Amino acid sequence: MILPGADASHDSTPAAPALRSPWAGRSTLPGWWRLQAWRRQAMLAALLQAARAAEPPLQLLDDEALAACARQARHALRAAVLRAGEAATSATVPAWGAAAAAAAELASRSLGQRPAPAQLQAALAMAQGRLVEAGACSGKSLAIALAAVLGAWAGRRCHLVCGNELLAARHAAAFGPLYLRCGVPCAVLPPQAPAEAAPQAYGAQVLLVTARRLLADRLRDPALWPRATPCWALVDDADRVLIDDAVHPHVASEPGHNPLLLEAIACAQGLAEGFRAGEHYHDRRRLLRFTPAGQALLAEVEARLPPFWRAPRRRDELLMQALVVRDRLVRGRHYDVQPGPAGGARIVLGGEMPLAQLVPERSLHTGLLQALEAREGLPLSHPPATRGRLSHQELFGGYRLLGGIASSLRGLESELWRIYGAVVLRQPRTAPPLALRHALAATDDEVRARQAAEAVAEAVRQGAAVLVGLRRMESFRLLVPALRAHGLSPAVLGAAAPGPDDGLLRPGEVVLVPEPLLAGLDVRTVPVTTPLQLLLPEPLDSARTEALFHARGQRLPAPRRGLRLWSAPAGTPLAAAVARLESALPARLADPLALVLLRTGLRLQRAVAARQARRQRRQLFLHEQQLVLQLSFAARGEAPVLRGELHAPLP
Repeated sequence: MILPGADASHDSTPAAPALRSPWAGRSTLPGWWRLQAWRRQAMLAALLQAARAAEPPLQLLDDEALAACARQARHALRAAVLRAGEAATSATVPAWGAAAAAAAELASRSLGQRPAPAQLQAALAMAQGRLVEAGACSGKSLAIALAAVLGAWAGRRCHLVCGNELLAARHAAAFGPLYLRCGVPCAVLPPQAPAEAAPQAYGAQVLLVTARRLLADRLRDPALWPRATPCWALVDDADRVLIDDAVHPHVASEPGHNPLLLEAIACAQGLAEGFRAGEHYHDRRRLLRFTPAGQALLAEVEARLPPFWRAPRRRDELLMQALVVRDRLVRGRHYDVQPGPAGGARIVLGGEMPLAQLVPERSLHTGLLQALEAREGLPLSHPPATRGRLSHQELFGGYRLLGGIASSLRGLESELWRIYGAVVLRQPRTAPPLALRHALAATDDEVRARQAAEAVAEAVRQGAAVLVGLRRMESFRLLVPALRAHGLSPAVLGAAAPGPDDGLLRPGEVVLVPEPLLAGLDVRTVPVTTPLQLLLPEPLDSARTEALFHARGQRLPAPRRGLRLWSAPAGTPLAAAVARLESALPARLADPLALVLLRTGLRLQRAVAARQARRQRRQLFLHEQQLVLQLSFAARGEAPVLRGELHAPLP
């Protein structure tokens, strides 16, 4: 939504500047990243061969001699990089290989884990600025730690980006001895750390940080990135950080004062009552569009709006926001009215569906809270003034090198190449697939929680340890009492500070895992012959996340079993179709057909959601650049440099 600034004119709208795309200059042909990967494969093979050849002599040395060899390899690598550049060449292959072999041997002696060839290959690929698809439970944490060490030895300042602060703390606790023995200073910067601690943390050669903290610090103090030392980013769980979380930009704000906006929102709330769905507008696929009758009605009522909001685009977005608030947002499901800290009431957003899915039109987000306040009859609060905005695409696209690792990047390779210029290395997967059993579940949340608790109790009676993956907080509140009714006391991962026993399961133990912590969970059983039951009572955010959950414990020698409960949300067309199928056919025929219908329906829904998310991410960078240039409230200071060409219209 276009807001009035200090120099706003009531009768003109600033012209849109010439925008340029971040991916221009890179070929957009489908599969072009494969050619780039093939071109770099020979060099990566040479690096791995040199590292494997240098390993055996190091294994015969004592600790003191190994430390001397590591120092020598570090100095040789730094000198080679200064002479030939950061990209590996035939002249620098011996230096990279010797450094990788020394780091691998130091990891073996400090951690008790000898890197496998696949882990060493992943570390070398990330050190060359590549993303690696390594598969679940393949030792990704050790590989990314080795890559950070190699980058530090090459003279780079590494920002190791973790999915959340808990995973960053666990990585520091697990691999701190390796960084210490390799002579690489390492620091952890959680999101809640004060701003005064940032300069010292950014001075470390390896900084463990979250993307949210990086975005906030880059907006607050760009001087934290020293120009003298090359900065590169290593991203753990690259699919989540670079893709899933990249839909939302980070916005730095301060208390604002905008009476003109509040007057317009209050006026639009009353005008929206004259618009009827189907006659004046259509709301299909979460996109609201006015009909010709709606456009005529808009022209009639625009005289009742304040002068600034009578321009066609501002008028349409203002009324569209009022209609979206009226039709899509339901109190108790998508937001609540709670007592405010200073008395009165306030709107609290949150619920079963993220705001980006409820209101995908990004221009409607500004003033949305005030539109809800007008709907509920509350005093309108002034929206905060935006001091700066920064997207994941702009932040990570600004690093000199970008490396990372993930369990699965399938289907994301072209997007990663076009937006970040990153090439994906796929490593072969050798783990056997999980024997997964599918079952129907009730559409009611409470009944489904009882069904899940019964399945857990049955597995516990058979002597298995049970791991349950959940997405919604409401699921935790329902499942825990249902488990206690069976005499079980479940543990919730992440409820306490990280400890050495996280992921350690014994017979009869039940652990509930929130979805954000699945990536950093290493499941072990005591004794190792304990069977492991994996239960998924509700769909997770994506098929990639579900595959990651089902891969937990795949390196265990004990048998693993998987159970997936399928159900459609109540009140949806899919749930109605399943109900009609069950009423028309006997259970022995209806249940298998209902499972096929549910799995197909969920796959189609995810495909549509993924396509919409790709479109949002593709346009987010351009949209943010447009805001910086056009809107006086979006930025204060020098505008960023734009590059490329606009290939598609803004949403």
